[in-house]
Amino acid sequence: MIEVQEKDKPPQNEERPVRKEKAPFSWLEPHPIFVIILVGPEERPFGMQKDFLCDRSEFFQKHFEESQTDDKIEHIVKLPETTKEIFGLVQNYLYTDTIISDVSNVPPYEALVGLWNLGHKLGIRGLCEKTLNAMIECRRLTQRIPATPLLIQVWKDTPEGSTIRKLLLSWTAEYMRSSDARAEFAKSLPQEVLSELVVAMSSIEVMAPLPGPSAAAGAPSDSTATPQKNVHYLEEDGEEYGSWNRKARRTVSGGTAPPTDKLTPRVKVPRPSLPKPAVKRRSSTGYVDSRLFTTAQKLDFCADLLTRMLSGPGFWTRLVGPFREAVEPIEDGVPDYFDKIKRPMDLSTMKAKMDHKGYANEEEFVTDMRQIFDNCFTYWSKGDPIWVAGEKLQKTFEEKYSTMNKWIAKMGGEEAE
Repeated sequence: MIEVQEKDKPPQNEERPVRKEKAPFSWLEPHPIFVIILVGPEERPFGMQKDFLCDRSEFFQKHFEESQTDDKIEHIVKLPETTKEIFGLVQNYLYTDTIISDVSNVPPYEALVGLWNLGHKLGIRGLCEKTLNAMIECRRLTQRIPATPLLIQVWKDTPEGSTIRKLLLSWTAEYMRSSDARAEFAKSLPQEVLSELVVAMSSIEVMAPLPGPSAAAGAPSDSTATPQKNVHYLEEDGEEYGSWNRKARRTVSGGTAPPTDKLTPRVKVPRPSLPKPAVKRRSSTGYVDSRLFTTAQKLDFCADLLTRMLSGPGFWTRLVGPFREAVEPIEDGVPDYFDKIKRPMDLSTMKAKMDHKGYANEEEFVTDMRQIFDNCFTYWSKGDPIWVAGEKLQKTFEEKYSTMNKWIAKMGGEEAE
């Protein structure tokens, strides 16, 4: 809460002078009007020139433009929710353009988060960016990232998509990828934070060992980890998929697919297209009845659609990212997954089943595919990034699946069962 008072206000009926365009701020000019800023519940006073504050802060500029009190020599602003330490950092930045002036006395993360929030609230030019740089320097010097309670507090106090959220999210994602205590850490996060975290982890390919949050007891400061590809990550770049094989995947029956070497590069083999048979002209171009086609033809379509989903192009790659492989609750930071999901399913499991002719008909194929969506909507809350990703994939799949009859007809199949 910010309270603003002016001393010696003029009478309400006094005529206001027409404001003139001001010249750019310069310390070579006189600036006799001051703003007294009372900080914290104790109202510790700080004083700054009004012209200087208006030049650096959108909040003060807008306030004094609206109030039109140029004839006052002193104004009072109250910042009861700010501490003396945080506003001291603001004052130091305004006059020196630095935040960390002494590496032996680095501000703690709590102060830097408060500094970012105040800079954002007052619209102080450049302060939020400099604060993030100071946080990066703090991490370098202390070899720690913020504690879990502070991470949660940032989510409560900062706007969605803000730069400080993105920075802390990337740090937390690295820690989740490298720490042996990631399961316990994931349990300590609220669902909305965990959901954003899962998405952020997709942007991390291979990371250096990262010390964990100070709140994560027992987190090693020199932990190492094998690069992993989480099945729930949303990928930005379609080429990132398929870089490494993961461990053997669970199948519907609880068995595993043939094991693969986890560190063996996966060679991307172009998907062979089905042979193009001779075009058979039909007497009518109207509605194509699915009863005209055999189960084998329908399964061929399902196999082709599944292969396209898993092998690209980039359009499919971005859609299927979180659902490509089986969920590993501990690795993926969702330790309670199997408490909520009793029939897990993923696209790689479906591909293994299709390759081993495990589907008797297209209905069994569709049932497994829709199980993926049901699991997504059951575990994640509506509006979560993974929930939204599942909705997009479901919509696209249903649209493509609805073209099965036309696809078979185009391939020249008119034999009936």
